Amino acid sequence: MRNVRWRSWAISAGALGVIALDRFAYRYLDLLSNGLHESPIHVLVDEVTAAAAGGLLLIPLLFYARRVRRPGVSLGSLVLRHAPVVPVFSAAHTTLNYVFRLGAYAALGHGRYDYGILSYRYLMEFPMDVIVYTVFVGIVYFIDHARETRDRELKLVQLEGELSRLRLKALESQLQPHFLFNALNTISSVMYEDVRAADTMIAGLADLLRRSLRSDAAAECALHDEMDTLELYLQIMRARFAERLTITTEIPDETRNAAVPTLLLQPLVENALRHGDPGPDKRAEVVVRARRENGRLLLDVEDNGPGVAGTPEDVIGRGVGLANSQRRLAQLYGADQRLSIANRATGGLAVRVEIPFRHLVAP
Repeated sequence: MRNVRWRSWAISAGALGVIALDRFAYRYLDLLSNGLHESPIHVLVDEVTAAAAGGLLLIPLLFYARRVRRPGVSLGSLVLRHAPVVPVFSAAHTTLNYVFRLGAYAALGHGRYDYGILSYRYLMEFPMDVIVYTVFVGIVYFIDHARETRDRELKLVQLEGELSRLRLKALESQLQPHFLFNALNTISSVMYEDVRAADTMIAGLADLLRRSLRSDAAAECALHDEMDTLELYLQIMRARFAERLTITTEIPDETRNAAVPTLLLQPLVENALRHGDPGPDKRAEVVVRARRENGRLLLDVEDNGPGVAGTPEDVIGRGVGLANSQRRLAQLYGADQRLSIANRATGGLAVRVEIPFRHLVAP
């Protein structure tokens, strides 16, 4: 912060120096163009001292201008607060010009500086000082307003990001109890028929919960990590379905490091197994597929069940898993995502998630 402040003062001093040299060149060339001869040193001293005096006075003016501009102060009130300061600023500027030039002339051995009738000088310099004062204060207020607007926008973006994060966490907190309830229900349904399978399912559930708690802080993970989490869930389901469950995964290497929402696939596969089970005498087949296409990541979960009746919106709205997944996708990607469902021509249901393809950057 201190370096930025010193840099600002250095830039301001440099700008005053450029203005002084520009004024010197204009005045001296004007004299030459009119056939007049005057020492360039005198002209340079006039302009440099004017810039130096003005620069010194602009420092307290900067602090004063910012002090009187408080939240809620109207433009009329600001004008009234600055109006009595303008003559003081002009008189101080003219006085400093005179003092600096006296000193400069004496130091250079050019005799005593003649500023003419000083009272008229104050009147002569006043209009230009009014312009300098007004322009400077206007620039200060413009810069401050722009900085305040930027800070407000930055805070708004931060607040919106925090709100989105909290909403996402709320959705995730809904998802985990929903999954846990369904998993315990599943274990309860088999524990009296097959104690060994129930024991396997409980152990798998413990591993899955432990993994989900470790990744709780991450809204996204790599697809291969999501597949590892899904495999823990599938171990539970294999214990339930025994030989009646076939899971096929098609995950190309180019998609394994793609960023996906954490715990995205588990509720989709759970939905396929709960509502897409073709019946106790048939094999339950689920396919999980990923592919990259035109800068997008397409994730498909398909089953061989009876399919669904009704519109996709109705189907998504019926269950916590699909509805929650859709809301999480919206929180993470806005309109740049899509969750769609459709009955397959060969039977069963297909759920597709489409999100931007992005390689996950390791923290």
